[in-house]
Amino acid sequence: MMNLIKASEIRWLLWALVVLVLLAAVVNVPFAITKIRSRSTPWPVQHEQLDGPEATAKGWPISTPHDRVWAEPESWSRWSAFGYEEFHVSSSNPESGANGFGMEVQRLGWPLAVVEIRQMWWDWGDPALEGPEPDPRPQLVPTGLVFNPLMVGGSLWLVLCVLPMAARVMRRVVRGRSGRCVWCGFEVEDLEVCPECGVGRVAE
Repeated sequence: MMNLIKASEIRWLLWALVVLVLLAAVVNVPFAITKIRSRSTPWPVQHEQLDGPEATAKGWPISTPHDRVWAEPESWSRWSAFGYEEFHVSSSNPESGANGFGMEVQRLGWPLAVVEIRQMWWDWGDPALEGPEPDPRPQLVPTGLVFNPLMVGGSLWLVLCVLPMAARVMRRVVRGRSGRCVWCGFEVEDLEVCPECGVGRVAE
């Protein structure tokens, strides 16, 4: 089957893959940034709300920042849309009179999150729960940075380049089996060289 693909076509396929992956990499982070939800932006329609044991079973959406284990979540909410996911999770402090724990996490990007914005609350007066700062901190997610361009660019490459090339190769197979030149379609029957394009017969 490989003898039905020209070297120039293989080079074109490889270059097309590189270009599409690079294009996907270029738009990866900017697309994620456009999905950041401001306080004035309406909430997505898709919403999941859990309380009590169901919230506890879900757990915190990201790792907690302290060595001391946080209390299990008592309230768990998730909103989602294309390229967007946001969690609001909270629990009370088991110590009477102390502030509770809470997280708001936005994950932005597609198909994997490439930007994450996290904000947390806890009992800031407790010396055992020092740092990090509780302000929102947008940060890049390495897995999304690496794999999004590969998945998006690779998928576009399969649809836009590989499938048309596969159709072209199958057409050449049909030509060869019907006694025609696989490259130009001219009738060659048992001739070793096509009189139309001058290319030799492809060995089956």
